[in-house]
Amino acid sequence: MATQIRTFGMSQMSIGSCSDFHSKVLGFIATATPAALHIEAKTDDYTAAVETLASIVNRQRSFIATASLKDTDKIRDNASGVICSVTDAYLTSPVEEKSAAAHLLHPQLSPYRGIRYHEYTKQTAEVKGMLATLDQLANKAAVTTLGLTAEVDALRAANVSFEKAFLDKTKEMSDRMTQSDVKTAETVAKANTLYGEIIQIVNAYAIVQLTDAITTFIANINGLVGVYSRIAGSSGSGSSTAPGGDDKPIIPPSGGDDDRPVIE
Repeated sequence: MATQIRTFGMSQMSIGSCSDFHSKVLGFIATATPAALHIEAKTDDYTAAVETLASIVNRQRSFIATASLKDTDKIRDNASGVICSVTDAYLTSPVEEKSAAAHLLHPQLSPYRGIRYHEYTKQTAEVKGMLATLDQLANKAAVTTLGLTAEVDALRAANVSFEKAFLDKTKEMSDRMTQSDVKTAETVAKANTLYGEIIQIVNAYAIVQLTDAITTFIANINGLVGVYSRIAGSSGSGSSTAPGGDDKPIIPPSGGDDDRPVIE
């Protein structure tokens, strides 16, 4: 009886092992050539499925820009807090000029107290409003009188930096949207199914039209099966099975039907 490619419990492999297994199979296909294996009609789809699987092995779940957002937000929180606190403190100043400046700014700053606790984008708009108020001619003089010019400048710079970091985050989101939409179980199932179809074709030709290329390919794949069956905790079985038999897709534990990661 002709040697056949063996099967094993592919559903027991981790996503990483599954991806590595299929990548190595692709390597052996390239060496043998799809034409020699009579799988030209399957190779492109299988290659695409394996590449998609490789792209989601370790999906990025956080944003690079998040650290910058937090840092710049803290600066604007502190700057706006100091401006309001100092203004409050000078309301009772014995120095008439400072007291007058504080009394001028105090009611105008009242809408902006506590903005540090607001949602990021809302706070961005509020800081712009606060800066517009402080930039008014009379208010600008009061800011100078209270020695808050540096804090106002710091608030302005931090808000600009925050907006840039926020736009960087939206670009990251756009770049990763395609990847984040990919469902793991569906991707694994597609790769495993195509692999099963390829194996059926090769095993069929091993019976009716055996060649050196097919013999070598079968030996190489069986070597992989021997190794990965141990990794998967199962033993290889004799002959190939149709997709949907042994070769079930890996379904990772999840709280629902959608296993896509939440990006934060």
